[in-house]
Amino acid sequence: MTTVPLLWLFSTACVINSEQFPRPRDLSEEWQVDRTRILAVRAEPPEIRPGEVASLEALIAGPVEDDAELSLVWLACEDGGDFGCATDLSGLDFENPDPVALQESGLIGFEPLLPPRYEASVDLLDDLDPVERLEGLNVQTQLFAFPAELFAAGVPDDIDFNEVEVGFKRVVVSEAKTPNNNPQIEGFTVDGVVVPPAVAQIELTAGQQYDFSLLLDEALGIEEYVFVNSKGDVEDRIEEPYAAWFSTSGDVTEPVTLYPFLEMTWTAPAEPGPGRIFAVVRDRRGGMVWHAQDYVVR
Repeated sequence: MTTVPLLWLFSTACVINSEQFPRPRDLSEEWQVDRTRILAVRAEPPEIRPGEVASLEALIAGPVEDDAELSLVWLACEDGGDFGCATDLSGLDFENPDPVALQESGLIGFEPLLPPRYEASVDLLDDLDPVERLEGLNVQTQLFAFPAELFAAGVPDDIDFNEVEVGFKRVVVSEAKTPNNNPQIEGFTVDGVVVPPAVAQIELTAGQQYDFSLLLDEALGIEEYVFVNSKGDVEDRIEEPYAAWFSTSGDVTEPVTLYPFLEMTWTAPAEPGPGRIFAVVRDRRGGMVWHAQDYVVR
């Protein structure tokens, strides 16, 4: 049996002036997908009431030639932990995992075996006053993605955290009168031309500049909502979404674009080959949606 010691996955350390890790000037651009990365974590729905359930999913991307299989560990922290979830994983068999044992350990997901879902405790908001319950609490969920073969020969003594990607998502638990919904994307355009959903791959010219844009569903993507400020005053607000853009190659000019101008300029690489562009839209209060488009440069 392969067992995992307590919190081995979730302990990290910071080393100052170490040559083991790249310096900021040596890091890739924020939009570059030149290694496996967690680009976004989404909850559906993004805001729930006590006792309700939110399913979770992640946008994990890497170079198009990288097809490494990943295992995903999901946790949730209702205790307000900001730096990690205190979960005892000792005794779990990760080579032959049992779904019941995984859930009893505190995991909310272990993919691909156990799809992630978070169920808010029915008494989570009991200590809040009526006004505070309208705004609710943010419950942190955590995702750890690592190569599936990591456990093939048993639990290693030392974990190379360069192989482990970590993501976070705060799920809102409240009694809001206007709970948040995830935005929806209606379409995707290149130089003003809508790309039909059935088109799996678009052809582009090496070295040429293109304008990529997203079309949001106005009804679902730009919501009006009620906000209770720190004084207890009720304010009517409207969402202000923005998009973060990523690409496996080429050059992204505007990695972040603000609604209603969700257009990004991208220059195709000089060398031919396949690639992928990603856009992640966030509504600034926990909702998000994303779009991925394959391309081939001729």
